[in-house]
Amino acid sequence: MKRSHKIISGVVLSIGLATAAGAYATYKHGYDEAKASFVVSYVSDKLALNETQEQKLAVLADKVIALKSDFRQNAVPLHSEIKDLIAQDSFNQQQALSLINEKTQLVNNAAPEVVSAFASFLDGLDDTQKSKVLDFLDKKGHHRGHGWSDDKSD
Repeated sequence: MKRSHKIISGVVLSIGLATAAGAYATYKHGYDEAKASFVVSYVSDKLALNETQEQKLAVLADKVIALKSDFRQNAVPLHSEIKDLIAQDSFNQQQALSLINEKTQLVNNAAPEVVSAFASFLDGLDDTQKSKVLDFLDKKGHHRGHGWSDDKSD
């Protein structure tokens, strides 16, 4: 495969993935707050979080919802821009890379806040709670079960 074909394939694949992420974000529109509330409640129960820890988890959930909302707002314009790119006689690689860079910049701008909120939440957990989180991650990494709900020791 020629180098130019690889580059074009990579750009089209990247744009497709960005569009798919945007489409997925719009598919679940309206359920974000309810789902976040459920997750905060569920994790709080499973880890026996105190009020401060639960507040930190809620802040983390809010940051993730805000990022997802930003993606959703950009999904429709991005979709039409991608259609315009594909409809052109010649694929504009610079414009495609610009679209990808815009999405990447959106994530890069939000990442420090999300990571900070995640660190604040994790740093507030005690050793037993961190152990439960690690056990959950181990279970999720090895099979498609439901993590904590598969745990019969609770």
